[in-house]
Amino acid sequence: MGAVFALFSGWYFWIPKILGLDYNLLYSKAHFWVLFTGVKNNEGNKGLNGLDEHGGITPNNNSPAPQPQSSSSLEDEDAEANNYVLYFNDIKKSKRDIYSKLRHKSGVYMFINKLTNDLYVGSSLNLTKRMTSHFYFASTDKMKTILARSMRKYGLHNFSLAILEFCEKDVITSIKLEQKWIDHYKPKYNILKIAGSSQGFTHKIETIVKLKELFRKENHPKYGYISSSDTKKAISEGIKQFYINNSHTKKSLKGKLSAQYGIGGKFVYCYDKKNNELIFPSINAVRQYFKTRWTTIKDNLDNNQYINIKDEYWMFQSKPRNNGPY
Repeated sequence: MGAVFALFSGWYFWIPKILGLDYNLLYSKAHFWVLFTGVKNNEGNKGLNGLDEHGGITPNNNSPAPQPQSSSSLEDEDAEANNYVLYFNDIKKSKRDIYSKLRHKSGVYMFINKLTNDLYVGSSLNLTKRMTSHFYFASTDKMKTILARSMRKYGLHNFSLAILEFCEKDVITSIKLEQKWIDHYKPKYNILKIAGSSQGFTHKIETIVKLKELFRKENHPKYGYISSSDTKKAISEGIKQFYINNSHTKKSLKGKLSAQYGIGGKFVYCYDKKNNELIFPSINAVRQYFKTRWTTIKDNLDNNQYINIKDEYWMFQSKPRNNGPY
């Protein structure tokens, strides 16, 4: 409107000079005050500019909703509801409505901490079931995620729930939409920055040490457990059947490209009892040549003993011989 006032000012100043005409002074003043009063009375109404009452872009399914600006703005549930598909100001009081309105729906949601204004963005093909999980973990110590700990610390009544978008029950579609909103909001509670993937995430050294201590020796779930012969046979048959129908990603790769590279990247030197020498770039290459197991070569490397492989005796070393056979 400042530009409109400037336009009229220029008009009133230059038109009389250009055309040699004069305006009625009374009508000119009346025009100014009517325009000024009209603009003043309608201040804050952003509808003409395509903005909502908060000064943000009204969202739709193709454009991100405005991010909450402060915790005080989150107190007005009716106002915030205009920014999202659905909005629940107090998730503790609104559990019944949340379960009812999200039943059989999939989409992207966002939790908002009304005290710190920190956010969490997630997606699910079953929003009702996902909300049940969040509420359960908020009341138990079984889940150690940042969101669960924060919900226990601040209480569910200090969290709001916003449904950003509903979508079809398709995993790929859901993940893509979640990534769009993560990129938009950059939520603090989301440790993983790539939706549906832990790519790029690494534990801190302190966390790794704690995990090792937590699951060492008798604390490990498999401590003292020995698989039966039937279990080993079933696993072996399962692996064989898998590679009948699927190609191995490391098949035919040798040297540094192979899945099991040699000791420190060194060559493997093979000698028979006649001192014949064979040299390979890796343990995997030796395994392929002799058609035996990788562990057979690895376990007998540098032990200075001959082993029987298909009626031939061979010794495997990581360094070449210099002084003839042992």
